[in-house]
Amino acid sequence: MIFLKSRNGSRRRAGLRFAATVAITALLWSSAAALPASAESPAPEPKSKLERQVESWVATLSKQKPFQDWQAADPQISALGPGTHSWLVLFSKEGRDVGYMVVHAVMDGSFQLGEYGTGPHSLFSLQQLKRSLIYSGLVSEEELGLITAAKRYIHPFAAAWEVSVGEHTYWLDAKTAEQLPLDKRQWTSLFDGKSSVIGQGVSSRIDDLRMNELFDAYERLPWLTKEAPFSAKDARKLQKRLDEGKQLRYVTEPFGDAMLYAAPVIGYQSWSNGRIDVALDMEGTRFIPLDDLLAQGLFYR
Repeated sequence: MIFLKSRNGSRRRAGLRFAATVAITALLWSSAAALPASAESPAPEPKSKLERQVESWVATLSKQKPFQDWQAADPQISALGPGTHSWLVLFSKEGRDVGYMVVHAVMDGSFQLGEYGTGPHSLFSLQQLKRSLIYSGLVSEEELGLITAAKRYIHPFAAAWEVSVGEHTYWLDAKTAEQLPLDKRQWTSLFDGKSSVIGQGVSSRIDDLRMNELFDAYERLPWLTKEAPFSAKDARKLQKRLDEGKQLRYVTEPFGDAMLYAAPVIGYQSWSNGRIDVALDMEGTRFIPLDDLLAQGLFYR
């Protein structure tokens, strides 16, 4: 700093400081203007075709009350097991699960919406898996960090975790995290070479959504008392029964006599192109295409 002698010296010093400040500011501005474009904030990565398709489905589904949380949810997409050409999309909001969807690749390069659901326990929920492993005594809390968990998905009722802990391997249901009476050899013999069931695609508009009260599917056991199954091939009959608030059960044995699933049917969602997705109560609400359910099991009153 240079000081000039003057009777009004303090004012002269202030003027010099101001001039210096202006000069420095001009220098900084000129330097900033000369910075290469690479030093600026990088442009966001363009979204993939799959991400754009997921956004489109979310925009349609989130107009319905069960899926409203999806509007502000964070979607995380991951591959759904080796060789499946499918993806799992998990939706979370404020640190909690709010839903999921399964997406399949189609030969023409497009994507097909498979099953989807809402609730605090998504398909392939890692938190649900860890709780089940500890609760069932399969692993201790100290061993959780040592597990290897792989996703296996053929269709909604052949969806499982393959969990390895040391020399032991366990199979658990992907939705309920219940232990399955399976091993690698049995899984391979049942499903090797099979791919996910892909039914009718969805349209851009939902025509109707019906949700009924929850109930216990095991209040009655019509599959054991040899009652005739309910004919659901005519989707209109299924819709009419549910519109009237009547009970309906879905029963399947994807692993043969080793295990039976019985789930309450609590509603349906119909699309403008005629596709029907049936709502099952399974640790949350699970919407599965009617075509997939007909291929794997039976409905009972």
